[in-house]
Amino acid sequence: MITDQLKNYNEISGEWNLTVRDNLNAVLLTLKQLEAFEMIINDDDAWEFLLNAFNNGRDTDAWLASDWPDGFDELVLCIPLCKLVSFECDKCFVGMRQENNSCAHDDSLFGYIAELLNRKDRAGLKLHISDIKKMFSSVNYRWNIGLHKLETV
Repeated sequence: MITDQLKNYNEISGEWNLTVRDNLNAVLLTLKQLEAFEMIINDDDAWEFLLNAFNNGRDTDAWLASDWPDGFDELVLCIPLCKLVSFECDKCFVGMRQENNSCAHDDSLFGYIAELLNRKDRAGLKLHISDIKKMFSSVNYRWNIGLHKLETV
Protein backbone atom coordinates (compact mmCIF):
# COMPACT_ATOMS: atom_id res chain seq x y z
CA MET A 1 0.00 0.00 0.00
CA ILE A 2 1.32 3.46 -0.91
CA THR A 3 0.61 4.90 2.54
CA ASP A 4 3.01 2.37 4.09
CA GLN A 5 5.95 4.23 2.54
CA LEU A 6 5.47 7.18 4.89
CA LYS A 7 6.99 6.38 8.26
CA ASN A 8 5.55 7.48 11.59
CA TYR A 9 7.65 9.16 14.28
CA ASN A 10 8.94 5.94 15.84
CA GLU A 11 9.79 4.35 12.49
CA ILE A 12 11.65 7.35 11.04
CA SER A 13 13.41 7.93 14.39
CA GLY A 14 14.56 4.31 14.37
CA GLU A 15 15.82 4.68 10.83
CA TRP A 16 17.60 7.93 11.82
CA ASN A 17 19.27 6.18 14.77
CA LEU A 18 20.74 3.58 12.38
CA THR A 19 22.52 6.27 10.34
CA VAL A 20 25.63 8.32 11.01
CA ARG A 21 23.23 11.09 12.18
CA ASP A 22 24.74 13.89 10.19
CA ASN A 23 23.40 16.65 7.95
CA LEU A 24 23.46 14.50 4.81
CA ASN A 25 21.41 11.69 6.38
CA ALA A 26 18.96 14.16 7.93
CA VAL A 27 18.36 15.65 4.49
CA LEU A 28 18.15 12.27 2.74
CA LEU A 29 15.66 10.85 5.24
CA THR A 30 13.56 14.00 5.15
CA LEU A 31 13.49 13.84 1.36
CA LYS A 32 12.54 10.16 1.59
CA GLN A 33 9.59 11.11 3.83
CA LEU A 34 8.68 13.92 1.45
CA GLU A 35 8.73 11.58 -1.56
CA ALA A 36 6.48 9.10 0.26
CA PHE A 37 4.13 11.98 1.06
CA GLU A 38 4.16 13.08 -2.57
CA MET A 39 3.25 9.55 -3.70
CA ILE A 40 0.25 9.67 -1.35
CA ILE A 41 -0.89 13.01 -2.73
CA ASN A 42 -0.59 11.78 -6.31
CA ASP A 43 -2.70 8.65 -5.73
CA ASP A 44 -6.48 9.17 -5.59
CA ASP A 45 -7.18 6.51 -2.95
CA ALA A 46 -4.17 7.44 -0.83
CA TRP A 47 -5.16 11.12 -1.06
CA GLU A 48 -8.58 10.33 0.44
CA PHE A 49 -6.90 8.21 3.09
CA LEU A 50 -4.57 11.12 3.96
CA LEU A 51 -7.45 13.57 4.27
CA ASN A 52 -9.23 11.23 6.67
CA ALA A 53 -6.06 10.69 8.72
CA PHE A 54 -5.38 14.44 8.76
CA ASN A 55 -8.80 15.14 10.26
CA ASN A 56 -8.65 12.23 12.69
CA GLY A 57 -7.89 13.57 16.16
CA ARG A 58 -6.59 16.94 14.96
CA ASP A 59 -8.70 18.86 17.47
CA THR A 60 -7.77 16.72 20.46
CA ASP A 61 -4.18 15.57 19.84
CA ALA A 62 -1.36 18.10 19.53
CA TRP A 63 1.20 15.53 18.31
CA LEU A 64 -0.05 13.15 15.65
CA ALA A 65 3.38 12.24 14.23
CA SER A 66 3.36 8.96 16.16
CA ASP A 67 -0.19 8.16 15.09
CA TRP A 68 0.38 7.65 11.36
CA PRO A 69 -1.47 6.03 9.61
CA ASP A 70 -4.36 6.64 12.03
CA GLY A 71 -3.63 10.38 12.22
CA PHE A 72 -1.34 12.73 10.31
CA ASP A 73 0.99 15.47 11.47
CA GLU A 74 3.01 17.34 8.84
CA LEU A 75 6.02 17.36 11.19
CA VAL A 76 6.45 13.63 10.57
CA LEU A 77 8.06 14.72 7.29
CA CYS A 78 10.94 16.66 8.87
CA ILE A 79 11.72 14.62 12.00
CA PRO A 80 15.25 13.73 10.84
CA LEU A 81 16.06 17.45 10.59
CA CYS A 82 14.58 18.00 14.06
CA LYS A 83 16.64 15.15 15.47
CA LEU A 84 19.82 16.52 13.88
CA VAL A 85 19.52 19.86 15.72
CA SER A 86 17.84 18.45 18.86
CA PHE A 87 14.70 20.47 18.09
CA GLU A 88 16.62 23.77 18.21
CA CYS A 89 15.02 25.28 15.12
CA ASP A 90 17.34 28.26 14.84
CA LYS A 91 20.18 25.77 14.18
CA CYS A 92 18.31 23.91 11.44
CA PHE A 93 19.07 24.81 7.85
CA VAL A 94 15.32 25.09 7.22
CA GLY A 95 14.61 27.02 10.41
CA MET A 96 17.38 29.51 9.66
CA ARG A 97 15.80 30.18 6.27
CA GLN A 98 12.32 30.78 7.63
CA GLU A 99 13.14 33.55 10.07
CA ASN A 100 14.25 31.03 12.75
CA ASN A 101 10.68 29.79 13.10
CA SER A 102 9.85 26.24 14.05
CA CYS A 103 8.31 23.97 11.44
CA ALA A 104 5.43 23.65 13.93
CA HIS A 105 4.49 27.23 13.02
CA ASP A 106 1.39 27.14 10.78
CA ASP A 107 3.04 29.37 8.19
CA SER A 108 6.41 27.59 8.12
CA LEU A 109 7.67 25.52 5.21
CA PHE A 110 6.33 22.29 6.70
CA GLY A 111 3.56 23.80 8.83
CA TYR A 112 1.94 25.26 5.74
CA ILE A 113 1.23 21.70 4.59
CA ALA A 114 -1.50 21.51 7.26
CA GLU A 115 -3.07 24.69 5.94
CA LEU A 116 -3.18 23.23 2.44
CA LEU A 117 -4.56 19.90 3.70
CA ASN A 118 -7.19 21.73 5.70
CA ARG A 119 -8.35 23.37 2.46
CA LYS A 120 -8.04 20.05 0.58
CA ASP A 121 -5.81 21.92 -1.87
CA ARG A 122 -4.20 19.01 -3.67
CA ALA A 123 -2.83 21.14 -6.52
CA GLY A 124 -1.40 23.60 -4.01
CA LEU A 125 0.28 20.77 -2.11
CA LYS A 126 1.91 19.51 -5.28
CA LEU A 127 3.33 22.97 -5.95
CA HIS A 128 4.39 23.33 -2.33
CA ILE A 129 6.27 20.03 -2.39
CA SER A 130 8.11 21.32 -5.44
CA ASP A 131 9.07 24.40 -3.41
CA ILE A 132 10.28 22.27 -0.50
CA LYS A 133 12.48 20.28 -2.88
CA LYS A 134 13.90 23.53 -4.27
CA MET A 135 14.68 24.70 -0.74
CA PHE A 136 16.55 21.45 -0.13
CA SER A 137 18.42 21.67 -3.41
CA SER A 138 20.00 25.08 -2.90
CA VAL A 139 20.91 27.49 -0.12
CA ASN A 140 19.81 30.27 -2.45
CA TYR A 141 16.19 29.92 -1.30
CA ARG A 142 14.36 31.03 1.80
CA TRP A 143 10.74 30.56 2.90
CA ASN A 144 8.77 33.76 3.40
CA ILE A 145 6.47 32.98 6.33
CA GLY A 146 4.16 35.93 5.74
CA LEU A 147 3.70 35.37 2.02
CA HIS A 148 3.78 31.56 2.07
CA LYS A 149 6.25 31.43 -0.77
CA LEU A 150 9.77 30.50 -1.63
CA GLU A 151 12.07 33.38 -2.42
CA THR A 152 15.52 33.59 -3.95
CA VAL A 153 18.19 35.14 -1.75
